[in-house]
Amino acid sequence: MAENVTEILEIKGLSGGYGKVPILHGIEFSVAENEVVGILGHNGMGKTTLMKTVMGFLPASSGSVRFHATDITRMSPYERAGLGLGYVPQGRGIFPQLSVRDNLRFAWHEYAGASESDVMEAVLSDFPRLRPLLDREGGALSGGEQQLLALARCLMGDPDFLLLDEPTEGIQPSIIEEMAETLLQLRKNRGLSILLVEQNFDFISDLSDRVLVLERGRITGELSRHDLSDQAKVDQFLGFGAARSTRGQAASGTVAAQSRISEIKAPGGHIPDPLPTSVVTNMTVRRPTLFQMREMANRFGMSLTDTDLQEFSQIMEPYIQAYDRLDATPDNLPPVRYPRAPGHFPDFSENPLNAWYVKTEVRGAPDGPLRGKRIVLKDTVCLAGVPMMNGSSIMEGYTPEIDATIVTRMLDAGAVITGKSHCENFCLSGGSHTNAKGPVQNPWKHGYMAGGSSSGSAALVATGEVDMAIAGDQGGSIRIPSSNCGVYGMKPTHGLVPYTGIMPVEQTIDHVGPVTNNVSDNALLLEVLAGSDGLDPRQYCPQTYRYTEALGRGAQGLRIGVLKEGFHRPESEADVDHKVLAAADRFRELGARVDEVSIPEHHLAVDCWTAITVEGLQDHMMRGNSGGTNYKGLFLPSMMDHMAQWRSRADELSHSLKVCMFLGEFFQEQYRGRFYGKAQNLMRKVNEKYSDVLKQYDVLLMPTVPMKPQEIPPADCSISLYVQRAFEMIGNTAPFNGGLPAMDVPCGLSEGLPIGMMLVGSQYGELKIYQAAHAFEQSGDWRAM
Repeated sequence: MAENVTEILEIKGLSGGYGKVPILHGIEFSVAENEVVGILGHNGMGKTTLMKTVMGFLPASSGSVRFHATDITRMSPYERAGLGLGYVPQGRGIFPQLSVRDNLRFAWHEYAGASESDVMEAVLSDFPRLRPLLDREGGALSGGEQQLLALARCLMGDPDFLLLDEPTEGIQPSIIEEMAETLLQLRKNRGLSILLVEQNFDFISDLSDRVLVLERGRITGELSRHDLSDQAKVDQFLGFGAARSTRGQAASGTVAAQSRISEIKAPGGHIPDPLPTSVVTNMTVRRPTLFQMREMANRFGMSLTDTDLQEFSQIMEPYIQAYDRLDATPDNLPPVRYPRAPGHFPDFSENPLNAWYVKTEVRGAPDGPLRGKRIVLKDTVCLAGVPMMNGSSIMEGYTPEIDATIVTRMLDAGAVITGKSHCENFCLSGGSHTNAKGPVQNPWKHGYMAGGSSSGSAALVATGEVDMAIAGDQGGSIRIPSSNCGVYGMKPTHGLVPYTGIMPVEQTIDHVGPVTNNVSDNALLLEVLAGSDGLDPRQYCPQTYRYTEALGRGAQGLRIGVLKEGFHRPESEADVDHKVLAAADRFRELGARVDEVSIPEHHLAVDCWTAITVEGLQDHMMRGNSGGTNYKGLFLPSMMDHMAQWRSRADELSHSLKVCMFLGEFFQEQYRGRFYGKAQNLMRKVNEKYSDVLKQYDVLLMPTVPMKPQEIPPADCSISLYVQRAFEMIGNTAPFNGGLPAMDVPCGLSEGLPIGMMLVGSQYGELKIYQAAHAFEQSGDWRAM
């Protein structure tokens, strides 16, 4: 860089990340006055982490950030903004329920140097497209218009330096070109400097004076404007076979973009050379390089020469063009029907159990069966415009653009969605100690497990902060925390409630259901949730009922089978068995027929579940990025893209997930999936054994969790203890993730901690479960039993 150039932003030795997880490693670069520097990298390379660290939302673990020769490394984001640093985050960050005008007004600050009205007028002169939209709600804008609004909001603080995080993400090509032109004009008219992180090669190369390459949190190379015309050098750094573009017809747009660039002076007063037209093509997806073709051939076990591989590449080209056309076509996603705010992350004073992830308020229809009911969602459930992390630092920063089917159903029924509850790291724990934001505390006894993986949902219901909660269950994740927290949690029959818009683990064990403080609310919520939506492959003509009709029928004449294999297990605690057997005796007193029954296959069911879970999650959740293939239904590409980051951030995965991945990968590779298939076959046999007994009995009864809530292990505990606390309690719950409905019913306290009994019914037998649960609930206060 020329000596007479003024450096505005200087980054030296910058390292940082999320808590103890390092993401950035010794980043060094600078940006000069009126310069645009692009940082190019794939998902998971640390681009957003870098922007958040520069802006002050994440602390630097080492190194420094200097802005206008002032060390801002320890300054707050507000202080940095006051110095002239502006930030447009990934995902835009606008307020969807507020008008465009109010979005702009809320972004004005005194340090902007002029009155609110004067600053707004200046901003609107730069963004004429927004002027006719001033009275429209932000959530009603198109994605491109929202991005322009986010940029305009940033300028309400009159910054002289812009940090832009993935501004083209999810934007149509025509708006991208308009945005590029707008940024070029802003640079020319306002003298802005810009630091831009992107994956869109055309956009970043059109705008930038130079491009840095970011890989795994390190700057690995720099591409000058001349380098950008050298396709071999681009391939060397990026592995791109062809320049990525968002333009349907590149030629005319490219010439226009280059002519605009040539009007802007580079640092030092030089006019940058225009990019050659050969860099930009109408190909919007990457083509495989020869190196990538060779790698794939090796994985497939094929012996092919470079000439062969080049010929295959040529043959593939017409088919890859189908992907270009797909890329240019808008997706087909369900509309979002109710306004909402992105909410806020509560501090400790609002969140003493660490049960909340984000608080918001989304109001549904003015009337309906759930009118006024305040409901929290497990943070696996998509709520459009509201952050979602599924307990993992890898998903942190993701914001879905749709509402899950069940969210729409609850809002249509008059509910108020109050936010998202913390859950366990990618749901792989029955303990409550694996969330990336720290453990969820038991509401009855601090320092003890709330249970997992729907830890926050059960804890918030137990404290009365919400009336109802949505939880998910792959091995007990509704029932375990309900037992630990003393609330009612129903895992419905597999496929009764649509899983559409919920982050999965493995399709054949995924369940979602209600958690409440009483049986009547539980039955009411299930009535709203249940039924086919035509989008979930887990559903196969589900049978639905008016579950509230089961209430008040009493226990007289009910036939209850006490499952022998559910008691006196190796992990069982005597006081838990005693309380649950006492609950069975209470059913006798209420007029039910209660007998001990034996189903030896109950033990085999856990073995089947193990193989299905570890191999299935490795295939669907990890290799398939929580989307997978081979089924029809709603896919959420944005979630799949974000989930794919795990490959470059695998150290951040929880120990409980890692052990499942090792198991799944080994048995898939070494035994070709034969055990997964055998486990599915045997699980059908186990279900037949359960069903045979359930032809003679209305419900089965056993402890939900054979032990009381355990202590939360310390943060520095051994891997062995960490994993033990994640899976030690699933012996009775996991067998019924083969499909049958099962519900936790609180039945007593021991040492100040709740104990739950589990009632299991036949397929679509929720009515009998609710009848029995309600009769037991009405027989007395479970806390005194």
